[in-house]
Amino acid sequence: MGDAITSAQSNIQALRTQAQDLQLKASKAQEYIDQQQTRRDKLLAERDAYVKQNPSAAVLVTPSVAVEPSAAQEPSGCLFAAKSKAKPSAKTAAPPANAAAHPKLMQLNTQIADCDNLIGVWQKRLQEYTSMAEKLTNDANTLEQRGQTPPTNTQTPTTTTPSAVLRRTDIHAPPQNEVLDQGFTADAIHVRRSGQKITGNTIRDSILDTEYGKAQNLVAQAHRDAIQLIPVDQFAGGELENLTIDGNAIHSSGKLQGIFGSDGVFRNLTIRNNVIDTVSDHKITLNGLVGTGNRIENNRDANGQLLPVQLNPIRLGGNLATGNVWILSVSAVDEQQYGYHPIMTGDDGVEHILDARSMPQHRDQANGDVNLRGFPFSEYKQQLRRMTITALLDNDPFLDAAVNAWFLRVAGVLPGSPNVAARLEQTRAAYVTQRDVVISALGAHSNDLQNFFIQALAKWLAQQSK
Repeated sequence: MGDAITSAQSNIQALRTQAQDLQLKASKAQEYIDQQQTRRDKLLAERDAYVKQNPSAAVLVTPSVAVEPSAAQEPSGCLFAAKSKAKPSAKTAAPPANAAAHPKLMQLNTQIADCDNLIGVWQKRLQEYTSMAEKLTNDANTLEQRGQTPPTNTQTPTTTTPSAVLRRTDIHAPPQNEVLDQGFTADAIHVRRSGQKITGNTIRDSILDTEYGKAQNLVAQAHRDAIQLIPVDQFAGGELENLTIDGNAIHSSGKLQGIFGSDGVFRNLTIRNNVIDTVSDHKITLNGLVGTGNRIENNRDANGQLLPVQLNPIRLGGNLATGNVWILSVSAVDEQQYGYHPIMTGDDGVEHILDARSMPQHRDQANGDVNLRGFPFSEYKQQLRRMTITALLDNDPFLDAAVNAWFLRVAGVLPGSPNVAARLEQTRAAYVTQRDVVISALGAHSNDLQNFFIQALAKWLAQQSK
């Protein structure tokens, strides 16, 4: 009986953690909606100014029309909210003859329509993540109240409700030599701890052929992952190391991403002998791969061709109307541990590896990205656990004004959203009442405020190190 109770509690907790994962995804979806709304507002203002200066161009203006989530066109696989691949609507009338005289206006029309579509895309994902998180939470509450044991993971789904994430390696043992074909709506495997091995598994995206998968159009969703690497403190340079992902086969007829690591630091990774058979643009993509002990070798598609590997810089903090902070290089003292060193590839060569780790990034056109070189990463990690809001404000006389300007930017993209408006009020309150809390602990009071100060600390330290 004791074992049964323990098993029940473990499975109930698994449901709750899956719900938390979806809530995090919902938060990110809202963040991307906010980004696109801000970008659209700026583009609309720019277009209005252009027409004011060029009255004859007024007939060329294409009105900004909200795109219903069900009608939005999914972008081709992208790392963050970026340009949509939506095709022009068949209902759009041919432009007047003087369109060639106003290429700037035509470009603005396209960019605004792009924003309208992406807002619809992310609203659809937000609805899905929120509803699934609520369902999983309700299931966990019901099972807990009744003292029932939820069904354990099996190779074939026993209910019509799919899982959000099949395996989290901080809850279950890392899968080895298993067939994972139970339906999942978010990701198949979350690697959450260092020193783990994910080997010999077959991952099948079987949900795509179900009624639920078809209704949610999961085949076109580009932000689901087969294997995702997620360190603790992921937005604050959290680290995962000594991982082996070897001999796995990933199959999806949709845009399921293969092996994906973002918003952290990854070291001593071995990724080899995997077959990734999907139509995603991201077969193997890693942000923040550092150190000298990384091996990426003999990973191929279904036709036996080497897979493209995308390497990007370390990214710090989330991005709610702040822009991104990218680390393009570290200080000399940190070079061995956090530097971007060559990858071991065996006989594969490096032609299939796009190494952009030291290349400036400009993902957020609305708020602007910050690219830092010679960054004192070890000191930054220490200061996260020492520096408080009060201390950083004392060191940076312009920071309080920057915080208040940020609040105004966030408020400008939140009209009509009471849940997010409440989130903003929580963030404002935390800024006033939690000034003596270290930055690494701010997440308990406001994730948005913590992400802002994760970035603020990085920018301040970069200035101090010059």
